[in-house]
Order: sequence, then structure tokens, then C-alpha cells
Amino acid sequence: MARFYKACFIFLMVMLLPKMAFASVNLLSDIRIGKQPQSHTRVVLDLAKTADYRTFRLHNPERLVIDISDTENKVPLNHLNYRDTYIKDIRIGEHKNHTLRIVLDLAYPVNSKISTLKANSLYGERILLDLYKHVVITTLSQPVMRADANQGERDVVVVIDPGHGGKDPGATGPGGIHEKDVVLKIAEDLQKQVNQQPHMKAVLTRRHDNYISLRQRLAIARKNKADIFIAIHADAFKESSSHGASVYALSLRGASSEQARWLAEKENYSELGGVSLHDKGNMLRSVLIDLSQTATISSSLLLGKDVLTNIGQFSRLHYRKVEQAAFVVLKSPDIPSILIETGFISNPRDEKNLNSTAYQKKLAAAILKGIEHYFNQRPPVGTYFAARQAKRHA
Repeated sequence: MARFYKACFIFLMVMLLPKMAFASVNLLSDIRIGKQPQSHTRVVLDLAKTADYRTFRLHNPERLVIDISDTENKVPLNHLNYRDTYIKDIRIGEHKNHTLRIVLDLAYPVNSKISTLKANSLYGERILLDLYKHVVITTLSQPVMRADANQGERDVVVVIDPGHGGKDPGATGPGGIHEKDVVLKIAEDLQKQVNQQPHMKAVLTRRHDNYISLRQRLAIARKNKADIFIAIHADAFKESSSHGASVYALSLRGASSEQARWLAEKENYSELGGVSLHDKGNMLRSVLIDLSQTATISSSLLLGKDVLTNIGQFSRLHYRKVEQAAFVVLKSPDIPSILIETGFISNPRDEKNLNSTAYQKKLAAAILKGIEHYFNQRPPVGTYFAARQAKRHA
């Protein structure tokens, strides 16, 4: 009898396992292609359920590749119409471990934006591939470059922003030291040290005890064609035991709100890193801002890491990695920006250090060292740093 039950169990498992395995695999049920307003091509991939995917680009010839995990194809390709689109052909094959590889052969280089849509009453899960006419814009490893990026071997421009000022004193320490005064001295030291370096130029958003709005600070950075933006602050907390320096880059929430602002205020935000937005429709404006902001946040995090590492060589740290927040002064979509909390002015020890001339100079030197490392590793196009890197790799 035991053998009988065992045989039945094996029979059932043999019958059910293929169905169980099949049930766990996603299905690509349809591919829809259309030319949308603003002259871009949209490809919609209809899936039975949510799937993990990755995309990458290949060149010579131009291709966009999408790998979708645990997915099988049920779409015949002979019905697809590529006429008047940026696509020459679509090829599909199983790569490995049920990974479905979709290759879009492109007619020429394009910019792309990839997003997903949740299932609704009409469609299941969807992956959207929007292809746009190629615009002169850098890859996501760097932000959009400034308008004068190819005008010789120019100096890099560092805009330094001492927080607060004038009617806004910022935080006040237990010894009566105001944040606005301390950060101005640190910023002045940093400007002096940057300007002593060859092929580097530093600009302060304020040089005196005067009030400047947050948006004015961003405008100063844009006016001076900043390659990076460094905001200097001193933290405070109700508990005096909190201490140490920290560095912030922009959060995704802050990036989303700024993108909405750029789209709404077209006249005030008509140029992005040398690329005119005047003649672009809302969809293309949105894509360009999104691409630039994504790249800028990535660069900001790398800059922040370089600076934080050097500050941590001699100073206590409040956070040991770069944090992200929606600070207004970090919101330029095309200028890598960080905010440095140099310490807690509400902490007696930190306040004493921050009010020390020797400590201020040491802190400025550490920030400069981080900035130099950043420019040596990721030099902006058209600068002396970029030309020197090109010669090394020639």
C-alpha cells in the first residue's frame, strides 16, 4: 500500500510541476508601437504581471536592449509596424533563466525614457519605452554640460554658498555664536584656497552679512555657470549632545518638485545646461529635465562622498554616508550640488571648533581636497581637467 501511495504522489508531482513552473513565469502578451505628439516613438510592452527588468544601450549600430526576468514571449513579431518611427526592427529571444531579451534596432541615436504603469481595467502591467529625437546631452554618468563647455580649456567654476545672513542668523550656539557668521568665514577660507589652485575659480553667493533668498542663490550659481555648488551650513538640535559634520545631496522628492516647477514656469526656466527649452514641448522638456536631474544627483552623491571622506579624516561625523534631502539650494537640475553641515553649533565642542580660525582653515582644506578629487575623476567637458585626463589616456 505504501508503494501505491508513493507512486501516486510521484505521478501527481510529475503532472503538476510543469504547470507550477509555468504559472511562475510572466508573459509578454503584446507589443504596441505608436508615434506620439512631440515627435517621439512610444513602445508599450504588455505583461501579465509585474516583472524585474533592466535596460542598456549598444552602439555601432544603435540598439536599445531590455531584459525582463522570468518572462516568456507570446507575441508574433510579424504584425508590428515601424513606419514613421525611430525603430528599424525588433528582435526577441530567451537569454538565460527565462530572461526575455528584447532588442530594438534603432534608425539613429535617440534619447530614451523608461517607465512602468500598473494594471488597470483595460490593461495589465506595462513597460513604456519613449524614444526621442537625439538632443546634445551627456550620458547619465554626468550632468548636462554648460553652454561654453567646448570653448577651450577653461577653468572649473565652484560656487560657494554661505548659508543664512542678514536678518536670518541661522542657528545660535550656547556661546552666542551665530551660524551665519561661522559659515561665512569657512566659505571665505574655501574661496581663497580654491582660487590659489591653478585652473580653478571660486565665487561666493554672499560676501557680507546680507540676506539672500534661496532662489537668488541658485540664480547666482547659474549666472556664473557653476560646475559645482557647495552650500556651507552648521547644524543645530535641541539636544546639545548631537555632534559631527554631515553632507547632503538632493533627494528624489526634491527633484520631482523642481521638475514640476521647471515645467510650470517656462519663461523663467528656458535653458538647461546650454540646451534651449524654448522650442520644446512639455513631454520633451520633462524628459530632458529628468535625464539631467538624474545625472546631477548621481554626480552630487559622488562629490559629497569625496568631500565627506576628507572631512572625516580629522572631524567627527554625524552621518558616515551622504544623506539626501529636499533642500532648495540643491535643486539645480544641471549643477552638481551638496550642502555641508560643518558641525552642530548647538554642541559646545563643535561650536568651539567652528569658531576657531585654525579649524575653519582645516575644514576648508578638507572640502577643497574633496573637490579636487571629484574634478580629477569626473572633469567637466571643455575644462583643463578634462584635457589633462584626455592626454593621460591618449
